Amino acid sequence: MDEILKSLFQVSQKVLITMMNSLFEENFDVENTKISISNNEFVTEDLSILRGDLFLTISGAEKPYHYHIEFQTLNDATMVIRMFEYGFQKARELARYDSSDETVIIIPKQLVIFIEQNNNIKDELKLRLIFPDGEEIIYIVPVMKYWEYNHKDLLERKLYPLLPLQVFKLRYKMEHIKRKHGENKQQLMEAILEAKQIAEAVAIEGKSLYDSNEIDGDDLHKILLAIESIFAYLNNKYIKVESLTEEVYKMAKTLYDPAVEQRGIEKGIEKGIEKGIEKGIEKGIEKGIEKTALAALKKGLDLEIIMDITGLDRNKLLELQKKNQPGDA
Repeated sequence: MDEILKSLFQVSQKVLITMMNSLFEENFDVENTKISISNNEFVTEDLSILRGDLFLTISGAEKPYHYHIEFQTLNDATMVIRMFEYGFQKARELARYDSSDETVIIIPKQLVIFIEQNNNIKDELKLRLIFPDGEEIIYIVPVMKYWEYNHKDLLERKLYPLLPLQVFKLRYKMEHIKRKHGENKQQLMEAILEAKQIAEAVAIEGKSLYDSNEIDGDDLHKILLAIESIFAYLNNKYIKVESLTEEVYKMAKTLYDPAVEQRGIEKGIEKGIEKGIEKGIEKGIEKGIEKTALAALKKGLDLEIIMDITGLDRNKLLELQKKNQPGDA
């Protein structure tokens, strides 16, 4: 699941910057901003590895901006401490040392996306830092409660890469069935069929985004691949009906292949038209030069002069002269 979640942030620049603007309430210009995934592994003082989910750098006109996103499926009381550790380690990596004996560390903007429903999760994670002199600082990390969003909310906020997680929301229901009713095949089958219905609906939404040029072909492919992978994960974990996974795979393929094929045809036509126009212009210029040369020949101008004016060689001029003599067909 970690790899699936991270893959959703490996979409096109336009889509990713738009999503980051929405998640962090920013206003970066999509056309003049670059975004990249940065290092997420840090070596601690005891030489252990601390690994966060996702760190991104957005390069604007003024300076680079740094962001950190963690995905959580379950509530964890120590999450805010881990977020502080992640933020501090990234700040160490970005530390600026100058001649004023003042070290500057930059904590990235952070966000935790909780995917599964849990009423104990607050809108913010808070940590109170108390220094030896008594000074206190409240360290706050915003929270996104993903389970509260339906696909329409995600479309409205332009959080397109997060659409496939609508399928994952069914894990909460399936876990509840398993805990309360054990291996109740009928209820689990109903839940997986609901997941399949959501997978199909979200996949169609992805195709609509592609058709309206909100996302490109690679974005669509990543979204559909994530839908397939999440559905396969739920199916294999709770019910194991292989035919359903195959159906979702075929559904995604029917949406992706024709879309890419159609866009390829459109691009081909577009290029064909461009080439046709270019050839038409070339033909027009060529005919204009020949017309000028012919008029000059009829007036009896010297061949050398006509060659200088038109750029045509002697053989071409003689050919034109012969072709346009009276009585020639």
